[in-house]
Amino acid sequence: MDEVGGELVFHFWAQDGALTLLSWKRRIGGTGHSEGVTSLVPSLDVNLPVYVGTRMGEVVLTLRREGQGWRLHSFTRMEGTRPLEAKTLPVRRTGVTADTLAQAHAVASQLTRGLEVPEGGSASLLVEVLLDDDRVLGAETVRYESLGGSSARLTPPNLAVQLTQALLPFTQGVGPRTVRLRLEVDSHRAESPARWRVMEAETLRPDVPGPPALTTEHYALYERILREWREETAASFQQAGISSAEFLATWFIGSLALRGGFALFEAVAPRLAPILARGGSEAMAWFRSFLARIRPQEREKFQRLWMKAQTEGLSAAEKSQLHKLMERFEKLLDTKLDEEARKILRRQANADFYKLRPDLAKTLVDGAGSKYPVHHRIPLEHAHRFPEMNINGSVNLKALHSAVHERVNNVWTAFRPAGSKASAGDVRQVADIVDRHFQRWYDAVYHQSSDTMLEEAEKAALREVRVLLARIP
Repeated sequence: MDEVGGELVFHFWAQDGALTLLSWKRRIGGTGHSEGVTSLVPSLDVNLPVYVGTRMGEVVLTLRREGQGWRLHSFTRMEGTRPLEAKTLPVRRTGVTADTLAQAHAVASQLTRGLEVPEGGSASLLVEVLLDDDRVLGAETVRYESLGGSSARLTPPNLAVQLTQALLPFTQGVGPRTVRLRLEVDSHRAESPARWRVMEAETLRPDVPGPPALTTEHYALYERILREWREETAASFQQAGISSAEFLATWFIGSLALRGGFALFEAVAPRLAPILARGGSEAMAWFRSFLARIRPQEREKFQRLWMKAQTEGLSAAEKSQLHKLMERFEKLLDTKLDEEARKILRRQANADFYKLRPDLAKTLVDGAGSKYPVHHRIPLEHAHRFPEMNINGSVNLKALHSAVHERVNNVWTAFRPAGSKASAGDVRQVADIVDRHFQRWYDAVYHQSSDTMLEEAEKAALREVRVLLARIP
């Protein structure tokens, strides 16, 4: 746009320093032509943080073309609800990746190929482009209208580039969405070929099922894992405290919510689907714990198949592979944990507990300087009896001094003869017995003066367990 008086109006969502483009619109001026192009609003890239700050909300920037170039004409803030695609975490990356640029240019070339412009008339083109995170998946022409004489097949050489440039800023968003762009051409002017312009572009948001708060939580989890995975190498990503299991769990639960994957998942895993349908951090944490049961090669295969299912679709052979994998996953729900899975879950439980309770990490330390061990109220030995419960969930974890932990373990050892005859209800009763007699030492500093009380608590709990065992056929 080189007309003096012309304007570009940009709508962004700003949150904690992160900017997401929501829409932009061109307003045509009519007072002549500028005398040359300098830079796009000198120093705006430096001063923009001053305008935006760390506030949250929609901001509108209007740029006006003056005789010597562009200047910021107005800056306003507006109240509103954060769009789901808007980023909430600032990133260090600048520009776009080569893959994103190639995808955008390929789509732009497809849309502009063979456009017809009426001689001496005008035309408009409405297109919609499908995006997912920073990927450009495809596009379609929604409407083409023309007025004037007979059509001539013209393809302006710079139109694909212009359309690509108009589209690229929208790739800095989260999740699946559609961007609608409107183009116009007026061949009344003495221009050959007639010059198309992208007049406006805006993000269309799909209807996302589920409670708004839960959907927002899905997006927040997904954005966090996306940002950290992209900005760090695999090694530093691990060092940042995000395990591969957490990454896969977050990515998977996020994709279920964002891309409507529940239909596919229900078809192959009818027992797992209702558990994961709870969504958000609860489902992510459950699936992360569940992944401890899965062998590394199966986990890698699942990740590859699921990612392909969400981005490209699966072949008949791949669908069969996914179905067999899900059948095995469902059998694992009722399978007793092996020793390797227990080691992984114990390690995660200790790390997660003290990460969530840093205050206790400083106080619950024994004489050797070691943190108290973390106890599972429902032991890992019985996790298969509670397939819908996150065995590493915070409600199931308590820190106990090793002296107390030993006594609690004695109670569960006394219950072991019940074996496979014990029901989930029986296990719950033992957990209640342990809670009743030992909860005074849960997440608390242990003093040696409590040794006698601890011994009495163990004896009382063992008596109750023996009564329970006598009732089990």
